[in-house]
Amino acid sequence: MSNNNSVNNDHGFIGTGTPYFYPDDGSPVFFFGNPIACKISTSSDEKVRTSRRKGDAGSSLDSRTTPKPAQVTISTDTFQPKTWAMAMMGTAGKVTVAVQTIADEAAVAVLDGYHQLAHADIDATTFIVKKGATPIDASAYELIPSMGLLQITDETAAAANEALTVSYSTKLVTKTVIEGAKVTSFRGKVVVDGKNDVTGDDAKLTIHNVSLAVNGDFDWFSDDYNAIEMVGTASVGKNGESPYSVDLYDPTIV
Repeated sequence: MSNNNSVNNDHGFIGTGTPYFYPDDGSPVFFFGNPIACKISTSSDEKVRTSRRKGDAGSSLDSRTTPKPAQVTISTDTFQPKTWAMAMMGTAGKVTVAVQTIADEAAVAVLDGYHQLAHADIDATTFIVKKGATPIDASAYELIPSMGLLQITDETAAAANEALTVSYSTKLVTKTVIEGAKVTSFRGKVVVDGKNDVTGDDAKLTIHNVSLAVNGDFDWFSDDYNAIEMVGTASVGKNGESPYSVDLYDPTIV
């Protein structure tokens, strides 16, 4: 199918595609995520010189239209470390926390609320609470291992604010830590490797130079899938490329 202009070549456009982000800092290109939207919004300023003359008052004598820089909006509902970092305007890093063995850590008995232990991610099978030299039965307390929180649930086992000691081991934990509010923008290039679902022909959208920042809310307790919306201004590319371009591929003839 030709891309030539013709009344016999009249087709609409419904796009699909896979977006990639090319960071300006030289770090690896990454998959932006399942795309919800990739919009380029354009508008213009118009200046009009209006007649106040007798006979044609209110008519336009001259006008000048100046296009504004295009605004880019790209959204995804994929949450992997790179997009998490974008959602939080921060950084993502892998952290491994080694097993730690804690002996006789000082604690106090809390009956209304919780005592915060020195560590979280506790191996509950290793946890021992003592009052003096006497162990307290597990039925007399509640431990929230992931948080490192301890509550005495049986006041006969220990009175409020009474001194305790705890011994335990933590778990070996590997996790990705997102440090929020660490960056002001994500600068780079966006390429959507796509196609026109109407014709089946391949197409690419390239936004050559854009500085993206998050726009909108993140709701941890949303009943629906969260989404990340990034917005920015399309700028001239580093090598003088237009702010954005579209490549329409002729179909491959087999």
